[in-house]
Amino acid sequence: MKKVIFIVLFIVSTLSFGKNQDDIPNYRSYLVGDSNGKIYYQENATTMYPLASVTKVMTILVTLDEIRKGNIGINDEVTIDWEILSVGGSIIPMENGEKIKVIDLLKAAAIKSANNAAYALAKYAGRGSIENFVGMMNEKAKSLGLENDLEFHTPAGLPDYMTKKKMDMGSAKGIYGMTIEALKYPEYLEIARQKTAEIKDGTCKIKSTIKLLGKEGIYGLKTGYHRKARFNITILSNEDDANIVTVVMGGKTQNIRDQKVLELNRRFHAAYRGKEIVNKNIPLLRVPVKDGYVKNAKIYGTKNYTGIVPKGSDVRIITERMKEIEAPMKKGETVGTYKVVVNGDTVFEDKLILQRDIPKKEMLDKIKEFF
Repeated sequence: MKKVIFIVLFIVSTLSFGKNQDDIPNYRSYLVGDSNGKIYYQENATTMYPLASVTKVMTILVTLDEIRKGNIGINDEVTIDWEILSVGGSIIPMENGEKIKVIDLLKAAAIKSANNAAYALAKYAGRGSIENFVGMMNEKAKSLGLENDLEFHTPAGLPDYMTKKKMDMGSAKGIYGMTIEALKYPEYLEIARQKTAEIKDGTCKIKSTIKLLGKEGIYGLKTGYHRKARFNITILSNEDDANIVTVVMGGKTQNIRDQKVLELNRRFHAAYRGKEIVNKNIPLLRVPVKDGYVKNAKIYGTKNYTGIVPKGSDVRIITERMKEIEAPMKKGETVGTYKVVVNGDTVFEDKLILQRDIPKKEMLDKIKEFF
């Protein structure tokens, strides 16, 4: 009898946990790209998987949009209710009727990945409706052209058996696009780079879920985990002047996921480097001046350009401009164009301008010069 019970329990256990741990792949997908949208490495990057708490990136972006629009304030106090308190998983201490500032909820969602903080933000920024806020999340994804790569049903990314809703889904490509958007929110990045923080007037201390923070130029952004999603992460790093995004989905363990991030980043840096090619405050060339008080004028680009280029690349700046400037000319006037060419491919184009007035030399001065 005991033997039969043992066999039944073994079968139930096997069915409950699915595949043997040794049969699970180390990850499901990955992607490495730069801040300009160029992808360098990817695998299964368009396949949709559960997002888990990476969902909170969009929750934070939509909340910050509402702050920027003036619809809510960063120091507004959010009243906590039973709908928010019913949320499980990773949380911060809350009580019914308690008031918590939006900035503290943002920190709790971004740093500790607190689910109840994400729901509190959603209910407040969604004008009292979490469902309305989720609609705003999907509209934001659509505005970024990511509606086929991100699908939101909750503000926190919890699994369906906890929310009784569909799971939040996304691809590595979708997470990448969402992370590039996060780069436009310095207030988010300032929060995300913090390893620890104090909220609620110092009564609650929180610690980042990103163990890689500070390593090899890593300064953000978000982790995610539940049993169906496994271990997800989107990472921002800026080593050697190369600002890149690394996404890994479905890591077998947290450590395997994090090591995959480091492996991909090291692979990238072995092949590429960031290079400041154009600084708009440093002249690109000098052009002779006719009838002016100066013999040559300094010519500048209008924009900075730092590119990521393969190591050992042939990088050139090719200009098309006036052979000679005839005075007078005003500051800001266009005198030509230039392009940045890397290994024969044009990667950037811009105007050439003057950064100061070039006055015309008066006749008396010309006569004095002649004698």
